[in-house]
Amino acid sequence: MRPRWRKVLHDLWDNKGRTLLVVFSIAVGVFSIGVISGAYQIIGNDMGVSYAANNPSNIELRTANFDQDVLDTIRNMRGVENAEARRVINFRARTTDSDTWISLDVIAFKSFKENKVNLLRPISGASEANKNEILLDKRTLEKIDINIGDYIVLELPDGTTKQLLIVGIVQDSSSSAGDFLAPSLGFISMKTMPTLGQSDALFNRAYVTLSEGVDDLDYIHEVGADIKDKLERNGTDVIRTRFSEKNKYPLADIINAVLGILMALGILIVFLSSSLIANTLDALLSQHLRHIGVIKLVGGSRNQVFAMYLTLIMAFSALALLIAVPSGGWGAYRLAEFMADKLRFNLLGYRIVPMALFIQVAIGVLVPLIAGITPVVNGSRITVLRALSGDVAGDENKPQKQENRVNWFDWMLVRVTNILARRGIHFPRPFIISIRNTFRRRGRLILTLFTLTMGGAIFIAVFNVRVTLHDYMNDIGKYFRADITLDFDEPYRIREVEQFALQNPEVLSVEGWQFLSIELLYPNGTVAENINVFAPPANSTLIEPILVAGRWMEPTDVRKILLSEKVLDTYPDLKPGDFLSLKVNGREESWEVIGLFKFVGQEGVFGYIPLEYAAQITNLPNRSYSFRVVTARHDRVSQDLMAEEMDRFFRDAGFKVRKAESGLASLDSALESLDILVTFLLIMAVLTAVVGAMGLTGTMGMNVLERTREIGIMRAIGADDRAVMRTIIAEGFVIGTLSFILAIAVSIPFTYGLSYIVSLAVFETPIQVVFTYLGYAIWFGLVLVLSVIASIVPARNAARLTIREVLAYE
Repeated sequence: MRPRWRKVLHDLWDNKGRTLLVVFSIAVGVFSIGVISGAYQIIGNDMGVSYAANNPSNIELRTANFDQDVLDTIRNMRGVENAEARRVINFRARTTDSDTWISLDVIAFKSFKENKVNLLRPISGASEANKNEILLDKRTLEKIDINIGDYIVLELPDGTTKQLLIVGIVQDSSSSAGDFLAPSLGFISMKTMPTLGQSDALFNRAYVTLSEGVDDLDYIHEVGADIKDKLERNGTDVIRTRFSEKNKYPLADIINAVLGILMALGILIVFLSSSLIANTLDALLSQHLRHIGVIKLVGGSRNQVFAMYLTLIMAFSALALLIAVPSGGWGAYRLAEFMADKLRFNLLGYRIVPMALFIQVAIGVLVPLIAGITPVVNGSRITVLRALSGDVAGDENKPQKQENRVNWFDWMLVRVTNILARRGIHFPRPFIISIRNTFRRRGRLILTLFTLTMGGAIFIAVFNVRVTLHDYMNDIGKYFRADITLDFDEPYRIREVEQFALQNPEVLSVEGWQFLSIELLYPNGTVAENINVFAPPANSTLIEPILVAGRWMEPTDVRKILLSEKVLDTYPDLKPGDFLSLKVNGREESWEVIGLFKFVGQEGVFGYIPLEYAAQITNLPNRSYSFRVVTARHDRVSQDLMAEEMDRFFRDAGFKVRKAESGLASLDSALESLDILVTFLLIMAVLTAVVGAMGLTGTMGMNVLERTREIGIMRAIGADDRAVMRTIIAEGFVIGTLSFILAIAVSIPFTYGLSYIVSLAVFETPIQVVFTYLGYAIWFGLVLVLSVIASIVPARNAARLTIREVLAYE
């Protein structure tokens, strides 16, 4: 082997710490982009494919009871490929040895074998339920401690209970896809319905797939409107319709937006790691100036020097790829698996993603070459004289200018310390030396500060976005400020329910609410959208709407409605005072829009009208199915206990209770789903922080190596080990503190930008940004700890050197 290649191997092996630093600097960027690009490809492909494999319905109709003849009518309509009917009933459920109830939607199949729509995926046990048996969705197991072979207890509307044997666990990825607030699910045969006191010949759900246009929402809406009109003309009331594309997962837009953000952060991490690589290679070449001088002195050419260090860079890249490629592929699948589990879709299995592999190799090779080409070229061009004298490569043309800048900074530092000293403020001399040393290598300092600042800014911004999302969800929660939601299977007089509830001393007030489903029409009379309408009392104290325009409702309002901003997707120019065509109880009517309010866009169009007018539409004066109860205590635990108590109280009194639920239940579920998103962002923030910490570690290590002789002189004039360590650690503190100050400023635009992107993806509307001290405090603590950790190893190494070793250091 030729001497120059032996030197390359020697450089790799001799300084293992430096080699590991460079290799891991490259590997972090390659790993990050591999994880994100791989997960992006896996999720983007598997999400749609696995969803379509379940043959999800294009149209779901929630209706009054209907029979087989109505189902046959649907199957014979234009555009319908297949239609299936099921019966869905909500029960309270518990284990045989527990008094804690959960809400369970039980879905009855006419035949599991003949099921062709919204397929169930077996997880364990049986895939079909016979009479008096039940299958549970795997999500249900998160809320109730129960297993195959156990019995689950269902409470019937009349207060009696029945037990069903659990024979299998399945996954329903269609019915509740994209709905974080979906109830727990169980699946039974229609043969079991008589056991539960229900008819085995009536259905209340229809699931329809189309023969064409399965991904054309306009066409799906058109067919759905035809089916709805047909059913209502034949006497079957349609309460609500839901439309979806076959090959598009319902949350695809949100997931793609999140993956896009992660991809942008991954690219930023690659950019930051390239800065770290450039910093490290520049320091490496600076240390090797004398080596280069000796090589050239004994006959080595510029091209040979260039080839040597280019080979060294490629060796760093190869080692980094050996680490980053397999770990990146594993991380990509684990991230996709985590996301799929939380968002309720299935992956098609572990695999290597060719595009992600190509991107990793390209970045692992090209980024170090691009980052290192300048210092390598400068190092290969240096003259023998300058190399042997130890001058920094690339500074031949401006040594005097740089010296003047350094002298100017030293002069300013002396002036400031003297002024402070005259006023009684004294700094230890080692601290002054630390400040001076911090700014000696300004190019290296700028790259280090840039890396740490960007990592800190992203870290802080993620915490700000988390608080922003939670704050907005808390505002949304003010639309439902009741402590308990009490729903019944039949309407009761509001005054009667109020009197019963107020017998409990913890109950402060009760409101009866009504709900309607009406249709928003296009100008040509076709159905554009379903509107879920809440009808609380006009003077309700349980709503704090986020009004965008217009006013709130009044008791005397007739044919006047407030709508959520989602309606602007259909009518972009809509404003208060405009009139819309709505279909109410099968009749087309013109209603005035009196206000627009913010809500969660993914939930569709919502509306509010006063209970006083809703009672006329539903013909339920002074009666309601649903009630809102306010209690003396408002925490989640108290709400849950009171909900159970109210449920028992009303059932014992003979009321047919459908469910009693704490007011915070839905809000907490929504916040948990948002935290999934924040978790992904936080992972990337941590990776950027790791890159920043590695950059600081490399900078401190190189600074100490370059000042080895200075440390020897300090030791020679009496500085002990602690003084040397304090000087170096203080330098790390200065860099860390400077980066934190810069991160505070940079985090502001980052927060606004990230919040805007995420809020549009999740809520389909920009929301007000909220800043929190938490992110700043955590990052300040982290950056100080990282500064100490990054400085302490070089400081210990420097303190261990003897005076003879440091003065003889080459």
